[in-house]
Amino acid sequence: NAPTVQGALETAVKAICGENLRVHGAGRTDAGVHARGQVAHCDIAKHFPPGRFRDGLNAHLRPNPIGVLAADIVPDDFEARFSAIKRHYLYRITNTRANLALDIGRVWRVPRALDADAMHKAAQRLLGKHDFTTFRDTECQAKSPEKTLDQL
Repeated sequence: NAPTVQGALETAVKAICGENLRVHGAGRTDAGVHARGQVAHCDIAKHFPPGRFRDGLNAHLRPNPIGVLAADIVPDDFEARFSAIKRHYLYRITNTRANLALDIGRVWRVPRALDADAMHKAAQRLLGKHDFTTFRDTECQAKSPEKTLDQL
């Protein structure tokens, strides 16, 4: 029952196209997590000149902290979630005793000294293909629990 990016996009699409359309995202983010470069799609009947649909969405998305960078016509078989071939995640740790100011909610503050070399060395053991069954939601729709970590 909380505001969502998907809900805001669907409201903007309705304002522009006059239709209740479902917006399909490439993935979901947890509460408090921010997405950059998220891909979504919806099937609209109306034709727009280049840039006009994007600009219309952005106009109707204000004042939400959501910005549509591009809106393109894609092949009929494109599906944002299942056409994705790679995802990138960025986790930030700041190693400071001072409280956070500008990065509150975006960075994990660790006030004690960290051994970045040891952390990097340990993380390299996670590279490669692994079975993430124990981390899956009971209603996960992914074809396989196996995922490949290319870089960490």
